[in-house]
Amino acid sequence: MTFLFNPLFLTTILITFIINGQQKKAIANPKSNFNYPIIDHNLTHSSDLTKSPKSDKKIETLEKALEVANSLQDVQAQQELLIKIAQKYAELRKPKKAIIILNQSLETIQSLENLNQKTELMLALSQAYENLGKRKIANKILEETVILVNNIEDELIKAQRLTEIALRQPRKSADNLLTESQKLIAKASEPVPLFPFQPTSLNGSLSFFGSIESALNSTNEFGVNLGLEQTWKYDEFSFRGLFSTNFDSARVMDRDQTKIDLTGEYRHHFDETWKFFTYNTFLRDQENNINYDLNLIAGPGINIFRKSPNHRLDMGLGLGARYEDSLGKPDDTNFPTINYLISYRDLFFERLNYRQLFIYSLPVEDAVDSRILAISELSWPLFENWSLTGRLQYIYLGVPPDNKPTSEINFSTGLTYDF
Repeated sequence: MTFLFNPLFLTTILITFIINGQQKKAIANPKSNFNYPIIDHNLTHSSDLTKSPKSDKKIETLEKALEVANSLQDVQAQQELLIKIAQKYAELRKPKKAIIILNQSLETIQSLENLNQKTELMLALSQAYENLGKRKIANKILEETVILVNNIEDELIKAQRLTEIALRQPRKSADNLLTESQKLIAKASEPVPLFPFQPTSLNGSLSFFGSIESALNSTNEFGVNLGLEQTWKYDEFSFRGLFSTNFDSARVMDRDQTKIDLTGEYRHHFDETWKFFTYNTFLRDQENNINYDLNLIAGPGINIFRKSPNHRLDMGLGLGARYEDSLGKPDDTNFPTINYLISYRDLFFERLNYRQLFIYSLPVEDAVDSRILAISELSWPLFENWSLTGRLQYIYLGVPPDNKPTSEINFSTGLTYDF
């Protein structure tokens, strides 16, 4: 225990007590002359030194992402990616680079013609400018977007855009926009009236079919079936053109046989039930000895039921005239003829499209020369605009051309392209 009385040890203890006392005084008295070392916050910390390479790597990644975005052909995908890249530059404290990207995007977006696409991108761009503190530019873009949104035809998309704008408006303006959005959604949810019709652009289909048969003789057949349809508010138009040719090695003369079968129908609707229609056909079928066969029919029609544009049953009764030039039969003109038409169109399970047409034609002065035409057509979509189509046709001729039976059944199948 003698080391406690060592003079050096006692001196050390005394100095320690004096220093502690001075520190307590300095804490208690801010005016004390006791000085602490000053920490310069502007100096780079060791942690910042480790962040700098990481930041450089992030910027390098953004530069590569910028090249990818500029190479995209899809404008919407390109601009969405550019806006996100600009926001990432802003997060890395590169606001000038972010503004340059956004300004370029603004020029591209303002040149777009598709309003749905344009307004969606402008809302995203306005938000990006606001996040960068450029509120004047953001508000100007937002005001321009409001004007464009009012011209959008799709009510659901219009309601969506107005709701997005409302989220960035003062309460009073937001309430007005949200009220308008609710009205648009309610209106869009109402069932679309079946009449007057919703006008459509010209729709078409192109079918291809063919067959090859080889035994003692070789028989080849190839055909194209063109269909066109268009609907206006009170009117409908449809056209079908069948063009086919065949070759039979057993034939000595006229080996190439061409068939042209044209049908055009126009319907004007007075109301949901009654209509006036014209149904006209032209046929040239050398294989069956028919040079020319022309039918013109017009009269009143009635809609029995209509659940949708693709699900309906129509019936018509009309007067017409028929001209026929066939081999083994003198030129024949029948006027008037009484014609009964019934057509059915349905869409099964949103996949199968079925159509049925039945026409009975009776000449007033020559009842023996009556005719029946029945066509059933079934289409099964395969991919994109292509579908597999089967067509069954039955024809009855009271007075057939030379050496031809009174009844004929034809079945064809092939690929159909809708455009």
